[in-house]
Amino acid sequence: MVDLYGHTVSRRRFLAGVTAATTLVATCRAVAVAAEPPLKIGVLADMSGPMMDFSGPGTVSSIQMAIEDFGGKVNGRSIELRTADNLNKPDVGLAISRKWYDEGVEAVFDVGMTSLALAVQTLTKERNKTVIFLSASSADLTRKNCSPNGIHWSHDNYSQAVGAIKDLQKQGGKSWYFITIDYAFGVNSERDATQIIKAGGGRVIGSSRHPWDAADFASQLLQAQGSGADVIALATTTGHAGAIIKQAREFGITETQILAPLSWSFPDVKALGLRSAQGIITGAPFYWDGDDASRAFAKRYHQRFGRMPNEVQASAYGAMIHYLKAASVVNSDDGAAVIAQMKKMAINDFMTKDGHIRPDGRVMRDILILQVKKPADSKSEWDIFKVVGRVPADEAFALPDPAACPLVK
Repeated sequence: MVDLYGHTVSRRRFLAGVTAATTLVATCRAVAVAAEPPLKIGVLADMSGPMMDFSGPGTVSSIQMAIEDFGGKVNGRSIELRTADNLNKPDVGLAISRKWYDEGVEAVFDVGMTSLALAVQTLTKERNKTVIFLSASSADLTRKNCSPNGIHWSHDNYSQAVGAIKDLQKQGGKSWYFITIDYAFGVNSERDATQIIKAGGGRVIGSSRHPWDAADFASQLLQAQGSGADVIALATTTGHAGAIIKQAREFGITETQILAPLSWSFPDVKALGLRSAQGIITGAPFYWDGDDASRAFAKRYHQRFGRMPNEVQASAYGAMIHYLKAASVVNSDDGAAVIAQMKKMAINDFMTKDGHIRPDGRVMRDILILQVKKPADSKSEWDIFKVVGRVPADEAFALPDPAACPLVK
């Protein structure tokens, strides 16, 4: 044989050269694959404060389950999971998010409190990353603060309130008084609940506010009692709601007025105890004992984390699976591209049946109406609620607002 330069070479020598070249190419390809950077994902939540049971380490556990079930990789890239405590301080949480994005984190899950969520929504859009809100409740995330890079996955102020309000109005709850936490979440919750109350023919006759660090709610409860309202709506966090209900029972207020927590997670109901919480109506997108599929997931979660999941922790699993599927389809970590693909795909998992994501980023799913069981009706430690109704998705969430969100046409 003659090489490119006209030199005569043996067949054995030629084949050896071909083999060496082939091996070199294969090695280079292997090195290139090995050098593919991991897909970096962050979970930002209250890991140590008053909201940690609402999300926190339990949400991390659920997301780890989802990553493992997906196979731990996306298109050959390993998945690197980071976690951080927002300390319930917007400046701390925003600084963490900014640092993560600078270090190549492509998606942040949960985030936490409303003021932080709104800030991270803006930052994420600027960096063309992805953010999936789980425990944040402000409907403004899909209204005036909507973004092509963000999805509001679990619930919002409106959906949390709608089931309880409609049920209590059917029972004769016409006049309402609000006890509201004095920051963005509470203000937005009162605003959205007021809209539902008025649409149902009810009226709001007053409100009072309490600070984040409040432990004594006597002043607010006495004002609510003095109002004579049929229903006292608690537009506050799930942790504060339990403390208010306990004090209201002690004051005898529940003998003449109905308490309606607009945000109440079942670990807080469990902590308060069925004797104090029995009969109270609330709403949630998930309950672990809702059906066979929910129970199957909850059993796995309990084996891993030692307790049953609430709606935020359960939704974290589905949100992560949906994100990874979309990233796999588009074969990219481009924030806007992944979000666009997520909006194209239906959501079907143990928590959501035939769900979808609206153009404004709102996940649409049914909301359960739940009532706290009497102690005598509870069969186990985690047997807290009974499902008394369901609000269809198109009624459970406020209509999209094209005047507020440019993504809605």
